[in-house]
Amino acid sequence: MIKKVNAQAESSARDPAAIQMKSIIFIITFLLQCFWVLGQNSHAIDKYNFDKDCDQGGQQNINVCYTKAEEKLSKIMEIKYECVTAYFDIQIKKYSSSIADTSIVANYIKEKQFLISSQTAWRKLADENARFLEIGGGTITPMYVAKSLIKDIKDRLKWLDGVIEEEGQGNEIKVLKCK
Repeated sequence: MIKKVNAQAESSARDPAAIQMKSIIFIITFLLQCFWVLGQNSHAIDKYNFDKDCDQGGQQNINVCYTKAEEKLSKIMEIKYECVTAYFDIQIKKYSSSIADTSIVANYIKEKQFLISSQTAWRKLADENARFLEIGGGTITPMYVAKSLIKDIKDRLKWLDGVIEEEGQGNEIKVLKCK
């Protein structure tokens, strides 16, 4: 009986139709997984897409739309940033009561300091990118400046989301509702 099963397995393993079918199933499964992952990533990007309809109307309306989108994204980013710094404060306070946890406290203090300096450097970069685009003036300049800030803010939000995801693995950061 075992020889018969082994013989069937060997014959199906050499059968070109079976190999082709297995290959097709593998490719379909792989593509479905890729589309699923891309769908998940596009959802993350779309939640910050306040500027999607800004290219309609006259230039003044376009400028106003992009400026409002940039302001919304800035507010979201500031809330997320404050949420992450609050998380570090909570963790520092939580572990400060124990002498055994001094290295944990030191790590949270360093992480918070790096987050603050990173945010300061990011803000300077975003401002300089925008300032570069202000040269020349004209009615279209506010749109370019806002688009630059929107791109930079979306990048920063993606980075902050990564910090929240990484730090939130113990679910403590989720309590702060940073997402």
